[in-house]
Amino acid sequence: MNERNEKNLKVMGLMEHLDELRGRIFRSLIAVVIIFGIAFSFANYIFEFLKGPLVAALPEGSNALHFTGPMDVLIANIKISFLAAVVGACPFWLYQFWKFLEPALYEHEKKYAIPFLFSSVSLFFSGVAFCFFVIMPLAMEFLIQMGMEVGTPIITVADYVSVLMLLIFGFGLVFETPVILVLLALLDLVDADMLAENRKFVLVGVMILGALLTPPDPISQIAMGLPTYLMFEMSIVIIRLVKRKRKPVELEVKN
Repeated sequence: MNERNEKNLKVMGLMEHLDELRGRIFRSLIAVVIIFGIAFSFANYIFEFLKGPLVAALPEGSNALHFTGPMDVLIANIKISFLAAVVGACPFWLYQFWKFLEPALYEHEKKYAIPFLFSSVSLFFSGVAFCFFVIMPLAMEFLIQMGMEVGTPIITVADYVSVLMLLIFGFGLVFETPVILVLLALLDLVDADMLAENRKFVLVGVMILGALLTPPDPISQIAMGLPTYLMFEMSIVIIRLVKRKRKPVELEVKN
């Protein structure tokens, strides 16, 4: 048993660990529910804003969205409110995530709390913004123009909301790659050399992820894959810098 595992066992037992996890998840859900309630009151205004990329891609004068069932708009408003709630509560649930992992770190590693929280929130919001303001317009333009070559676009509320949620959550989480990898490195679960040696597998994984999380068009897939791989390479550089600063401190702790 290594020093870190011995430290973890001293910090909390298994049941205490599960209780801590349940508490963190519960607090995060409370924050999401509160923001959901507020967002649902303004769901129509939020939806009007979020359908902007589709409206811009459709021919002038076209009806932007259609619904095929009486519950479609209500369900769409619920999904849109949930999307707004998760994005809006991002600083809080990321803070809870950090606090849950904090006991697994050495005392001198806890100084990364503020940089971790700031960078993870910034990257999540950056991923959401990049998706909505860059990827969605490009994807909608490409797909609508391709579809109009063979027919008339009739986009349903349900279809558009599903694509929107998949892309926004996908890009938000993918942009967390550097923070997650650096955190795993602090926990001694990965290291820079191991990541560098597996670049080719990561590249294949990035291509598969792009195919799964984006519409079936090359623009969206490249737009997700390229930033993801660049952030992977950036993570390797950051991990090496962190490890270089960490070694002298670890020697002092052991001595």
